[in-house]
Order: sequence, then structure tokens, then C-alpha cells
Amino acid sequence: MKKWKTALLLMGVLTFSVALTACGGTEDTSSETKTETAKAETKEKKKTDPNKLGDYQVEILSSEVEKDYEGKDAIAIKTKFTNNSKENISFMVAIDQQAFQNGTQLETTVSSGDGLSLGDTDKDVQPGSSLEVTSIYSLQDTQNKVDVEAKELISFSDNTVKKSFELK
Repeated sequence: MKKWKTALLLMGVLTFSVALTACGGTEDTSSETKTETAKAETKEKKKTDPNKLGDYQVEILSSEVEKDYEGKDAIAIKTKFTNNSKENISFMVAIDQQAFQNGTQLETTVSSGDGLSLGDTDKDVQPGSSLEVTSIYSLQDTQNKVDVEAKELISFSDNTVKKSFELK
């Protein structure tokens, strides 16, 4: 009987030591930590760059109330467009920018010729380069704010760059 107890005790100790050896692996976990850290940094970069739209950077800079070619009130929206893709592309082809006033979309128009041009929006921008473009919209009135939204023209992403301008 004493031999059985000793044998069982020895088997228990062996089982326990095998279990401890299996649990205490010697794998290098530093690569896992580096991967997790890199993923966290990538997520942080995405959160800190609100002007990134796919391969492009869009910053809505300023607005100016002016007259359009018919002498009606209009707003000129200046936007900085940076092409981070691998191909030449224009703001007009890459980005869908809209302006809203009183909850409805404003129509695009043409400047009266005071130095602002719609031509900039169709100029191709080389990879890594930036261009300031001006888009002009007909105003409904000169009292209420104008909300400007820009998003990638062709994308499955919901990312949008937004800015509001008070006209008063």
C-alpha cells in the first residue's frame, strides 16, 4: 500500500511539473508587443488626422463673400488639396465638396472675375504635392452660416471633412 501511495505521489509530481513546463513557454513575446504597439500607434494616427480622405489630404481653409458672374451673392471656399496617391489627379476628380445653407445644398457658380478662378479645381496635382483651390457657391442669403463638407468622390468610407462659416 505504501508503494502505491509513493507511486501516486510521484505521478502527481511528474504531472504537475509537466504542466508547469508547458505553461511556462520560452517564446519571444517582444515581437507580439511590438506588433500591438504598432497597431495602437496606427489607430492613434488615424484619429489625429481628421483631414485625411483616403489617399488625399483636404483642409477647408477660409471663405469670402463676393458676387458671382450675375452679380448675385456667392461664397468662395478656399481649400488646400494634397495628393498622397501614386498618380496625378485633380481636386475635382478626387473630392466631392458641397456647401449647405439653411439645410439645403448650394449650387456652384462662377466668380465675377475678381481674381478667383474655378480653373484650379480641375488642375492635376502630382503625388506628394498640394494646391489651394477655390470653389464658389450661390448663397441663399448673407445672414445664415454655410456648412462645407468634403469627402472622397469614390469611396466606401464615411470620412468627411467639415467646416462651418458664419457670414454675419
